Amino acid sequence: MNLPNKLTLSRLLAVVVITILYFVFGNVTWNLFVIFSLFVLASITDYFDGKIARKNNMVTGFGKLADPLADKMLVITVLIILIDMGIIPYLWMLIIVVFRELMVSGVRLVVLEANSESEVSADILGKAKTMTQMVSISLLLLYSAIITITNNDFLHVMYIISIVLFYISMVLLVVSGIEILIKNRKNIKLK
Repeated sequence: MNLPNKLTLSRLLAVVVITILYFVFGNVTWNLFVIFSLFVLASITDYFDGKIARKNNMVTGFGKLADPLADKMLVITVLIILIDMGIIPYLWMLIIVVFRELMVSGVRLVVLEANSESEVSADILGKAKTMTQMVSISLLLLYSAIITITNNDFLHVMYIISIVLFYISMVLLVVSGIEILIKNRKNIKLK
């Protein structure tokens, strides 16, 4: 197993550890800082696994499927936690994220099955969505940890910035999902 695939697996392991930590220890300060740290580290591996794989010609079929799956699982898990804590107040946001990610995964499978020349890899919109999503979620996790210690005006500004970034990521999520459907429409024709 090559390094990029190990990094992808480490993200999947992070999802399991984050889930256990939150549902065993809850939203106590130290635990929220640990979850924040794990999320940030896992997000960084997302950047490096793809970069290393492409640079060193280590792209594998496993990596093409597991990398985006690990990203989706990480984001969805942490969104569930943030909704459970009341940090993200709207369940519909999670539903849109899950719907879009399942749709993109379905398109990816159809493209692979069709042995198409099309590629369902992240373009600039997808990368912007991922970056904005990871930054906003990281800030929301950090906010959730700090708010257990103190509550001041800076934290309210941090929360507003985080939520604005999250809304931007939601717009990018929808637009990039529509773009993927349009680019791959020849492969997903209904018969």
